[in-house]
Amino acid sequence: MNDPPEILIVDDDRDDVDIALRAIQRENLDVRVAVASDGGEALEMLGIEPNESERPHVAPRVIFLDLKMPRVDGWEVLRRLRDHPATEKLPVVVLSWSSQMNDVDRCYALGANSFLVKRFDTTQPGAYFAEAVRYWAKLNQAPRVAIGD
Repeated sequence: MNDPPEILIVDDDRDDVDIALRAIQRENLDVRVAVASDGGEALEMLGIEPNESERPHVAPRVIFLDLKMPRVDGWEVLRRLRDHPATEKLPVVVLSWSSQMNDVDRCYALGANSFLVKRFDTTQPGAYFAEAVRYWAKLNQAPRVAIGD
């Protein structure tokens, strides 16, 4: 039996993370979820930066990346992911409250695979996120990546 795919959510807003986690649960999506509260933590978890706190390394099928975070922002994380041979092909979906075209264009120029604008929906909170997880973790054929090798 195959293990469920792992996703990595990188977001400093705990409310946004909680909504995403509840949406995954509500939709019964069979995925393992790792969460990084900022870009530096994500780079450590992926083995790109030295892991000073001994966080476990992750090998996600896809990364859901917020842009505006403390320490290391999403643009820098994306740049470093694309510059590192182990993660250069790893799918990255940017999730942001920004819908400014300069943010969208910059993310695609840095190698993002998708850009989703976060949505506030009181009837189905996080439904857009669950739909994205379903596609990127379950339906999309992702390239092999060498994280942890």
